[in-house]
Amino acid sequence: MPLPALKHAQITIVGTGLMGASLALALRGSVGALFGVDSDPETCTFVEPFFDAVSGELGPLAARADAVILAVPVRSIVRLIERLGPALRPGALVFDLGSVKAPIIAAMDGLPPDIRALGGHPMCGSERSGPSAAVGALYQGVTFALCRSSRTDDDALTFARTLIEGIGAHPLLLDAAAHDRAVAAVSHLPYMVSALLVAAAAEIAGGDSAPWQLAASGFRDTSRLAGSDLTMMTDILVANREAVLAALDAYAGQAAQLRALLASGDEAGLRALLDMARTVRTRWAESRE
Repeated sequence: MPLPALKHAQITIVGTGLMGASLALALRGSVGALFGVDSDPETCTFVEPFFDAVSGELGPLAARADAVILAVPVRSIVRLIERLGPALRPGALVFDLGSVKAPIIAAMDGLPPDIRALGGHPMCGSERSGPSAAVGALYQGVTFALCRSSRTDDDALTFARTLIEGIGAHPLLLDAAAHDRAVAAVSHLPYMVSALLVAAAAEIAGGDSAPWQLAASGFRDTSRLAGSDLTMMTDILVANREAVLAALDAYAGQAAQLRALLASGDEAGLRALLDMARTVRTRWAESRE
């Protein structure tokens, strides 16, 4: 059974925190019907205006959906997929927004043969969490990774790409393992660096208030990610542990090299390392303009 056109599709979003609620706001008015599922009664009440119907029960709203989008932490996505199959109509699409893809794709491969499934990961977010932080423009201009499962067909890809482009994002098809290695370096490692920066500053400051009084835009910008949702980030780091450890090892190696150059007074070497980093960063920033 083919998936309907997006404008006629009934879509259920499971998890109505920042990502799920922002997706609902971005999709309002462009789909046939929009349903929300959240286990927290207060959250359900808050997001009622975002959806045509909201419930704490997954089954009924999953059964009505042409596409079910999972917007909860990675390991919760895996658990949901493992019990979702019987609740879905034949031909329905399971899609997700998880930050780690390999375990999710493995779970999708176990879905019934008549269910479509496709992994997704929008490269956006905020250190703020919950539906009160939701904005419909969150996905505008961002890269939205797509990873095939054994349950992905051309219809699923076409539907997902139409949805992604409809909310202003740019789809990028990747292998799940390649995705996880990449985001370990450019998403998960930056969070850990940010957290370690704050921890180091706190250790250096001790009981002295001066460092915190002097902290300004540089500290604010580089420490921003340390304010991210703890449950979500712990889940991500554990789910992508091997790739994250490799990224952390690479960072530690660079830090050790920088320290050695500074300790030896090798100003030319120090400048070369910093110039390399500056050049790479400048090229990346210019490519995004």
